[in-house]
Amino acid sequence: MKMDELKEIVEVIEKAKVDVLKLEKGDFKLYYQKNSAQDLQIKDEDAQEILLEEGDNSGSQIIKDQKNSDNKEDFHYITSPIIGAFYSRPNPNSEPYVEVGSKIAPQDTVCVLEAMKLLNEIKSDVNGEIVEILVEDEEIIEYGQLLFKVKVNE
Repeated sequence: MKMDELKEIVEVIEKAKVDVLKLEKGDFKLYYQKNSAQDLQIKDEDAQEILLEEGDNSGSQIIKDQKNSDNKEDFHYITSPIIGAFYSRPNPNSEPYVEVGSKIAPQDTVCVLEAMKLLNEIKSDVNGEIVEILVEDEEIIEYGQLLFKVKVNE
């Protein structure tokens, strides 16, 4: 991994709402704990593990919550590929693209992000069910921010 890639990863982690992160990409492994978490007694099994697939530029992530590793359930997270304002519906009078419990398929629009007066449709890349919507309407979203928690259907 190149130094500029590592710096970019650290910047994304610093902006994220996670305090401890364990990242693996091929042979590369990174354990990162924010300074604000230094007083916490965090064990390795309490960290979140992010597995990035080689060649995956979609920004989507699979995160295993190792605290709940007994249930062996992995979730897919749809993340923001850009910075912008989050909108759950095409216009204020419309129904949301998705809600908790909505079934989604690849290429289904799940939300819109507005950046520089352009509306960018964010599409699913998996078959699954929306388990949690992690942001609010009109919230300003950072690059790489988690938007939706999805239970993947095999």
